Amino acid sequence: MADFIIEIGTEEIPSNMIPALVGELEDKVRARLAEKRIPFEAIKKFGAPRRIGLCIWNIAEKQPDSDETLLGPPASIAMNDNGEWTKAAEGFAKKNGLKLEELKVIEGPKGKVVGAEVQVKGRTAEEILAEVIPAAVDSLYLPKSMKWGDGEHEFVRPVRWVLALLDTKVVPMNIKGVEAGNTTRGHRVFGKEGAVVADPTAYFDTLKHEHVIADIEERRKKILRALGDLAESVDGKWHDDKPETEELLKSVIFLSEFPSVVLGEIPQEFLSLPTPVLSTCLREHQKFFSVYKNGIGSKHEILPYFLAVCDGPRTLGETRTILEGLKNVTIARLQDAKFFYEHDKAVKLEKRLEELKGILYHPKIGTYYDKSRRMERYARELAPFFSIDPDVAAKAALLSKCDLASLLVQEKEFTSLQGVAGGLYAESQGEDPRIARAISEHYQPVMGEDGKASPYSLAVTVADRFDTLIEFFKIKETPTGSKDPFGLRRAGKMVVEILADASLYEGGAKPKVSLEELARRWYGKDCPELLEFLKERLRHFFENAKSPDGKSRFQYDEINAVLATPMNNLIDMGERLSALNAVRQEHREDFDALGVAFKRSRNILKGLPSYRLDPAKFLPENSKEGVCERELHKAYIQIKDKAEEDIARGEYRGALRSIATLRPHVDKFYDEVLVMCDPEGKDPQKTAVQQNRLALLERLTKLFYKIADFAEIVPRES
Repeated sequence: MADFIIEIGTEEIPSNMIPALVGELEDKVRARLAEKRIPFEAIKKFGAPRRIGLCIWNIAEKQPDSDETLLGPPASIAMNDNGEWTKAAEGFAKKNGLKLEELKVIEGPKGKVVGAEVQVKGRTAEEILAEVIPAAVDSLYLPKSMKWGDGEHEFVRPVRWVLALLDTKVVPMNIKGVEAGNTTRGHRVFGKEGAVVADPTAYFDTLKHEHVIADIEERRKKILRALGDLAESVDGKWHDDKPETEELLKSVIFLSEFPSVVLGEIPQEFLSLPTPVLSTCLREHQKFFSVYKNGIGSKHEILPYFLAVCDGPRTLGETRTILEGLKNVTIARLQDAKFFYEHDKAVKLEKRLEELKGILYHPKIGTYYDKSRRMERYARELAPFFSIDPDVAAKAALLSKCDLASLLVQEKEFTSLQGVAGGLYAESQGEDPRIARAISEHYQPVMGEDGKASPYSLAVTVADRFDTLIEFFKIKETPTGSKDPFGLRRAGKMVVEILADASLYEGGAKPKVSLEELARRWYGKDCPELLEFLKERLRHFFENAKSPDGKSRFQYDEINAVLATPMNNLIDMGERLSALNAVRQEHREDFDALGVAFKRSRNILKGLPSYRLDPAKFLPENSKEGVCERELHKAYIQIKDKAEEDIARGEYRGALRSIATLRPHVDKFYDEVLVMCDPEGKDPQKTAVQQNRLALLERLTKLFYKIADFAEIVPRES
């Protein structure tokens, strides 16, 4: 066994591209080594601004030998009528180093051919790696790439050196025009070029001497320790548990090869800026972390400090010089932010509505003013479903896009503050707090301290995303394959999740919103494509639901069964799905059998009119068929009222348990009763019996269908 390392040294790679590159490189090398049948113990990926690579620990030094069957030309031309080998067979033997006596006729994919059984000696790991690594690098996906020199080679950034060692031996290979060697390069400023690496196990320590931490997790831990220690030194915390901060952390890990963190001060004059504006300015323009005094999140006081991740070791004097430079650049950015914010908050949001007429939303759809007016209407109509004030919801929706005309957002300096900026302006201008919060959160509703979202925020969010879906579906600009330029899948996902997730709402309140009704009303006509699109988003929502053990909570056929019913109250659909899943586990055989019977009933009833059920028309009790149909009718009557009452109250488990008791009666009915006893309608008496049986099946299927389409239930294997 041996160890192997490949390091591809480059000019600085954009930080957001490194994780995907090293991840894909690992996947491709794993796959290729598996194809070549050469085992190894583990792979460790590493990456930094000027290098990506892999360590492969305990790789076999050669492939195992293998027996292979070589196939040659068809037997019809390889052997003559006398059973002698022809020139074609001799050529095949010579090409493969075989003797004629080793040849034989064997069955090939397209008939009999000449062939031979041979033992193939395993190739060495050195040979295989020399092929596999360059091929894997050449196949990497590059969202952006560069050419250098004469333009012969192309990669994410120009390749400057390649390190490839199998234990102590250089593996000869050429990557993007660079021959592999046994040297690496240290930090661009604090390290040296041509640092010799003795073997793969010495690689990481060798680089540390040259002020490079190649191990991704080690850099992460070093940054986290420094951030925590420096924040605590001023009685603060650096992490606000927001995804933006986590993304910044991922970024700085790949912006530095030897990270060090410095603590700088924010001038007092800028602390009057709202926390979201101040923290966004530091994060997005400077790649700095904010420091919070107590707790986490935007509602807590921000301290007059920032944390910056630098690259390379720093002395105290160097740190002071760096901080002075960082402070000067930061002040310029903060001055812009303060000017924009102070100017914007002096202009009432209502006055910005007129300015929205000049901001195009889409050439075929209109302006943001048009969108705001539609959202105003939609939010007003949604308000009763969310049990909120229609006027408040409508005003929040109308003003929600006004900050697009503000300097803070329009100048492209702080585009990520869309919505948040509007909420801050609304708050400073004395608007209803419910309106300010809804404006602030309509791009992404936020859980409050009680763990619930504002219903006004949810209503405005649904109005916004639903409007986006409707307008783009009207002009036929819909997602195709992996392309979704207008983010319609995200919009549909958010609409569905808000309307289907009961945990968002206070006190167990459930907005009884009919998705189908809203879509038709706001679209102006039937919209099957949009409804099918939303149904798929709902399917994904249910498929991603997890049980406590981390497994998928629902079976695919259970999801299909509920999705086959109208998309009315989505929370209710989720509750029906939960009940179906739970009771099915209790009564597995009953539900499997009922699913088969339901499908059979639906097929029989397809295309037929509705008939009146008259118990007097059942056959006499002294006949086998009469007994079976009467027993099924009796069992149905016994559970009907309670099941319907349970369904009306949302007690779906109780209703399903009642329905499960019908199974033996349904089985017996289908075993003994010929439903279509007069399919051609020639005998009036039989026709009456047939219609009565159809009426009974219709009532049964309607009762089932109030919860799910049982025909979608697939019997499970025992």
